[in-house]
Order: sequence, then C-alpha cells, then structure tokens
Amino acid sequence: MDKKQVTVGAKEGLGMGIVALAILIILLPSFSQQIADLDFIASEAFGILSGAAMVTGVFVLIAGLVVTFVKFTDDEE
Repeated sequence: MDKKQVTVGAKEGLGMGIVALAILIILLPSFSQQIADLDFIASEAFGILSGAAMVTGVFVLIAGLVVTFVKFTDDEE
C-alpha cells in the first residue's frame, strides 16, 4: 500500500494568508493608537489608521488578483 504523502499546498497557504490579514485588520486600531501615543510622533491615530487601512487594502487587492488568475490543481485521488 503506497500512501501519498500529504503536504501543505496552495489552498492551505491561501487560507492562512487570509487569517493573517484578518488578524492584522482586527489589531490595526489598537496599533495606530499606540503609535500615536509615542512622544516623537506628531500625527493623530486617525491618520495612521487611514494609511494602514489603505496599505492593507492594496495587499488584499493584490491577493485577490493572484487568486483569480492562479490555476489550482487538486491532485487528491
């Protein structure tokens, strides 16, 4: 009996990437307030949060385009 070795594939990597983005988005408000509270930062938390949300949006856009155009093969038999 030859058992096929199970490895982590593209679907699992995609799933973990989405989970990481969700954690980042959940923690953004807290991080931006902590950055704004630093003595040497002259910006408000709203500006920091807005910039971080825009950068995260670009990452999500790129990830969506990659998922759209990448061909996944399912070799499970």
